[in-house]
Amino acid sequence: MSSRYWLVLSLVVLLNGCGAAGLPEKEAATSGPPDLLVLDSVQVAAGGIGFGLVEQLPADTIQLTGTVTFDAAQVSHVSPRTQGRLRRVNVDIGQSVTAGDTLAVLDSPELGAAQARWVKAMVGRDVAQRNYDRTERLARDGIVSQRRRLEVEADFRDREAELNAAMQALSVLGADPDSAATGFFVLRSPLSGEVVEQHATVGEVVGPDAMLFVVGELDRVWLLLDLYEIDLTRVRVGAPAVVIADAYPDQRFRARLALVSSVVDTVSRTIKLRLEIPNPDHLLKPGMFARAALAVDSRPGAIGIPHVAVQRVGDRDVVFVPDGSGRFRVQPVSIGSPRAGGWVELRSGLAAGDSLVIGGSFSLKAQLRRATFGEGGH
Repeated sequence: MSSRYWLVLSLVVLLNGCGAAGLPEKEAATSGPPDLLVLDSVQVAAGGIGFGLVEQLPADTIQLTGTVTFDAAQVSHVSPRTQGRLRRVNVDIGQSVTAGDTLAVLDSPELGAAQARWVKAMVGRDVAQRNYDRTERLARDGIVSQRRRLEVEADFRDREAELNAAMQALSVLGADPDSAATGFFVLRSPLSGEVVEQHATVGEVVGPDAMLFVVGELDRVWLLLDLYEIDLTRVRVGAPAVVIADAYPDQRFRARLALVSSVVDTVSRTIKLRLEIPNPDHLLKPGMFARAALAVDSRPGAIGIPHVAVQRVGDRDVVFVPDGSGRFRVQPVSIGSPRAGGWVELRSGLAAGDSLVIGGSFSLKAQLRRATFGEGGH
């Protein structure tokens, strides 16, 4: 064979070898995105790159709505215990009262009759006691018979029972025995607080079914909430909460979960919760609508990042980590449940205190895509 043949054959073998050597390089270039982006200062500025840290997450919360109401132990609906005509009303709405203060006075024939029965019973008992004491002395001297002594003692015991019954009747009416009483029934406040309702009019005839006053203590109030039963295992008594009332949108009230009901509403499938809220300035009023962010159980020591920092690249979640001037490393991460305030739980990939890109992460994802498909980038 001629030397020209061998020269052509050598060139063919050499070219084939170069093509085979170049094939893995082409495959590597298209096998996936790079793990490092390098941007110049113009690209960094245009992308609006901003940085943040991996932080420990605050307690997760459930957002609930409800109505402010009185602490049931600190509110009283005041009604008279007897029928009568309102003679005097001593208080008005908004007035502060202490336990025992007079709210109103009624003319009560029933009370007058009960006081009269007590006076009569007291006089009868006193007479019977004196007679009994005299008979006892005579019996000891043998002047009266034992039969007579027993008769006198029985009369004394009867009179004593009548007096006790008369005193009990006064107690039921909320009155004390008083020989000088004129049948005036004094309606008193059972607790200290504020008169929040008043339905009493002088001259009106009222009875035990008339709710004349509501007296409530507002230093502490309740917020009643409805919790869906699916979230029942996440709440616990004693958990903190932050309450915002529509009347004060810029003010936060601290609260505590005091009660989780034991009954599920079969229609709404909800459970009643009760928050206790300190209210020293009496800003919260019964009947107000309010929203509560209730802390719920979550993974202890959980860390998180703003959700905007996470980008989906292919089949994985990634963030961008600064790796020198203009250099950004692509870091795969595993994320958990979203949290309030736009945060998301971070399960793996970074540790607390690590720096990452928060602002402009989407622009870095775009640069990564261009670099992957050979449209520019580094």
